[in-house]
Amino acid sequence: MKALFQKSPRWLLVLVGLAIFGIVRAPFEEHTRKKLVDSHLLLPPPAQDAIQQMSQSALMGTLGGLRTLVSSYLVLEAFEHFSNKEWEELRSAYAIVTSLEPRDENHWRDVVWHLGINATANMQLDETIPEFERKRRFNEYALLAVELAEQGIAQNPDSAVIRQQLAEVYREKLKDDCATARVYQDLVGLPEAPQYAERFAGYFLAKCPGHEQEAYDHLLRLYYEGEHNHVASLIITIKDLEKQLEIPRSLRITEPYPDLPGLTQP
Repeated sequence: MKALFQKSPRWLLVLVGLAIFGIVRAPFEEHTRKKLVDSHLLLPPPAQDAIQQMSQSALMGTLGGLRTLVSSYLVLEAFEHFSNKEWEELRSAYAIVTSLEPRDENHWRDVVWHLGINATANMQLDETIPEFERKRRFNEYALLAVELAEQGIAQNPDSAVIRQQLAEVYREKLKDDCATARVYQDLVGLPEAPQYAERFAGYFLAKCPGHEQEAYDHLLRLYYEGEHNHVASLIITIKDLEKQLEIPRSLRITEPYPDLPGLTQP
């Protein structure tokens, strides 16, 4: 694919020309689009600020049927940037990809994974960069991943895969148990949501200061829903919460503390 672009400078010039033309005509198209929306002849676009809407409209309107081709090429370029740990270039490539195909939830998931998991891991390990700068970039990439996930969810409100990736960033990188619990709770009931989402919402809520009672009520409800929820992690968390909340022994679950290898009962 890269060779095709390198050997076709005329094609690239045409594409650039079309893009410039699209940018110039974008304000006129935006005005027309607004009139159609106000007249209820056109649905409003997904929630974005005006500049993002205009840029996306220009790109999509200009490239037309070439969107998938250009997007595929840029995804390959992004993977090369990932291999070379070129995070800013990867970020720029996906900014265009997600503008060209905003309804493809996998693009949003991938850029959140690259920046929120891979780029942050690189900052934790790359000792050629001063420690203070590594910490700064770590936070920048993690928070950017959260921002991009939220943008992707705005474009794909029922997306489970974007939320799962967002939960991983909160859980593994930002160590934010409260936000992790919220994202898992948002997953519940969505198409293609993992079965464990509701349990995980309770587990992380139990680690969120001040929400122990809420977590206990949540997990206890799941416990009494049926034996399919009587997994070791749920029983352990409930029993730990019973002690924290000083639940009377007569009201505690009768399930014994799981006997797991390497696990000592507190």
